[in-house]
Amino acid sequence: MRNFSIQDTVWKNPGHELDNIAENILNRNHHFYFYGKGDEILNFIRKHEFGSSGMKLNIIRGAQESEVSDYDGIAIVSEQDAADDGNGIIIHVSHDRGEWEQALDKWRKKGYELNRNLFQGEVFAAVYEVYGLGELRIDRIEIFLTSICTLNCEKCIAYIPYFKKPKITPLQQLKEDADLLFQRVDYVHKLKLLGGEGFLYPYLIEYVDYLHTVYGTQIGSVRIGTNGTIFPNKELLEMCRRNNVIVDISDYTQAVPNMCMLDEVKDVCEENGVAVDVKRTGEQWLDMGFPVNLPKERTEEELRDHFHKCAMFCRQFFNGKYYFCCSNFAAVHTGMFSEDANDYVDFRKEISKKEILEFELGYSSKGHTTFCNVCRGGSEEANPCKIEVARQMRRGM
Repeated sequence: MRNFSIQDTVWKNPGHELDNIAENILNRNHHFYFYGKGDEILNFIRKHEFGSSGMKLNIIRGAQESEVSDYDGIAIVSEQDAADDGNGIIIHVSHDRGEWEQALDKWRKKGYELNRNLFQGEVFAAVYEVYGLGELRIDRIEIFLTSICTLNCEKCIAYIPYFKKPKITPLQQLKEDADLLFQRVDYVHKLKLLGGEGFLYPYLIEYVDYLHTVYGTQIGSVRIGTNGTIFPNKELLEMCRRNNVIVDISDYTQAVPNMCMLDEVKDVCEENGVAVDVKRTGEQWLDMGFPVNLPKERTEEELRDHFHKCAMFCRQFFNGKYYFCCSNFAAVHTGMFSEDANDYVDFRKEISKKEILEFELGYSSKGHTTFCNVCRGGSEEANPCKIEVARQMRRGM
């Protein structure tokens, strides 16, 4: 998840940093008003099962709800009705930072205070689930399978061209990591399996079968990342179908037109009953800088500001360690960047759900990752340096 709303993330009292926020969220005298686009609100309520929470829920009316008075028993009200409620809590559900900042400005002008009676939706939900339900639910976690890839993208966020020799994560390690992860985490909405090229991991069938059989009820969706340059064989397609895997295909048709078979891979997946999600169509990449074109040296204050502008959304779980930033993990895994205990929490040690949630929101001893020193950032707010998608390097460079 991207945290836009909690800025001071230097750990001062681990396990209790969110206590005051939780007290406001769990106050049963409060009425809760969801704000944003209609479809996003409904998806948010379904995702977090607020409809069955017993909370006093309302939806703030948008243009598309002008003739509707409720949705499944949840009242649809005007902004003015919400603003007039002295016990009202506003929950803004959009994932878009610009929309969040517009909403923050609007409701602050109406007298609302951030993280007292005005909340970023995903932060609200995460705190409610841990403090109210005793459940830790993580939005997205990435799992590194292999550095083997058919492409050699110069600005790969996983730094695949910089691995000195191919790496394949042992199947037993992946299973043990899954056991550790789900001992601490109650639910992962998206578990994404990546490389390199996901379909080139030699134990993919055995691993996904294990995840589905043992932890299927704790995972919203398993996703396999592929670059669309190779076809999954019949055994892989059957595994994906029976385990309800979603295949995420990155669109590199312009970058490597002689190799990318996006349409053909998409078609063969769908013909075999496998769901597909095409990624990055029409987008550009961000040049993260590392390991060349490093940003200028920053002060601690500048690093924390950069960290919050970036608001990195992708966590990585590897060898029992939960890394805040997937690029940080990748740089460590290539051997190009030193590992630092500030940048991960170790699930092999005693740690509470509240501490893991705090880390998920960006808390650490420094209030930023050490990798922020050498990275331009993973959001447009932090990093204006855009480049073409999947520019290729010669092997061995």
